[in-house]
Amino acid sequence: MRHRRKTLTAAVLAALALAGCTGGTPEEIPEEPPVPENAETTWTLTVGQPEDSTCWAAAQAFAAALSDATEGAVAVEVQPAAVGQVESLEQTVAGVTDFYLDSSLIYGSYDSGGEMGRPLFSVTMPFLFPDAETAAEVLDDTGGEALNGVLEEMGLRGLGYGELGFRYLTADRPVTAPEDLEGLKIRTAGMLEVAMAYVDCWGAELYPSSFLDVMTPLSAGYYDGQESTLAEADAAGYQTVQTDVTIFPAFYEPAILTMNGGLYDSLSPELQEAVDRCAREAMADQRLRNREQEAEILERWQKEDGIAVHVLTDTQCDAFQALTDRLYDPEDPDHQDWFADCTPEWVEQFRPS
Repeated sequence: MRHRRKTLTAAVLAALALAGCTGGTPEEIPEEPPVPENAETTWTLTVGQPEDSTCWAAAQAFAAALSDATEGAVAVEVQPAAVGQVESLEQTVAGVTDFYLDSSLIYGSYDSGGEMGRPLFSVTMPFLFPDAETAAEVLDDTGGEALNGVLEEMGLRGLGYGELGFRYLTADRPVTAPEDLEGLKIRTAGMLEVAMAYVDCWGAELYPSSFLDVMTPLSAGYYDGQESTLAEADAAGYQTVQTDVTIFPAFYEPAILTMNGGLYDSLSPELQEAVDRCAREAMADQRLRNREQEAEILERWQKEDGIAVHVLTDTQCDAFQALTDRLYDPEDPDHQDWFADCTPEWVEQFRPS
């Protein structure tokens, strides 16, 4: 896409400088202030999630906020992924597009076989967070700082963390205890963090498959269930061929908004501050929108589809968690095989004290 370039006005730069100040006299701004060579007035933001998703709404909110913060001097065009999600992320890394917003699992898939993939996937390790509120607090603090370091190695600037939510289990029968999963054919996205829990810890039979290849085997009874976020399941219509959903905080899936690192580094400190602030605010609002959407989905599933919703008690959750705790043990064979990069020191940055 062709970018339009123009010099930012002195008034705009002054407004950006004052936005982060609590007092004092602003520095005098020259009539024609220096602008980084590639500080473009029109940027592109690719969203890997559907256009009716809370991520898409967050991208639009970010674009509007940044335009307001720069008095219209900076525009952000929000666009869907024209190619695959990982390929779209690669375009942002390469500077073809300027921002990318998607699941942390897509960022992990960018280097799934290398050193950067494991740390990004590790955020979805079983029972890492007790609830969504705690996850948000950690990702706004030590956890986000740790992931930002990994993103920087990829050539990206981490701007803000939202959420796609916990990944819940839908099934053709109630599942409220680990023994209820023994022998069930469960479709997952194929992530090791999820696979190890369902198969080696809880006794299910794992059936990794693409998102598009799930509905037919579910409706035919070849799969007994599947795990995904509620928004993903609802969009696919899984509630029409399943009878139960299990609500428990086992696998958390964040959303991440990033910017091409080279472009970010070229910006003035004032413009960097505006980008960071607008991104954090947009993603914080996205979290709230996502939780409201989840509540609406569950209510509609119960009323319109007759889905039985099983919200597990602390005691019921403890039974599942007790079987997955060994995955955090560096001496455990499965940890050594699959989570070698997720050392206790790394995990400590995410687990709340």
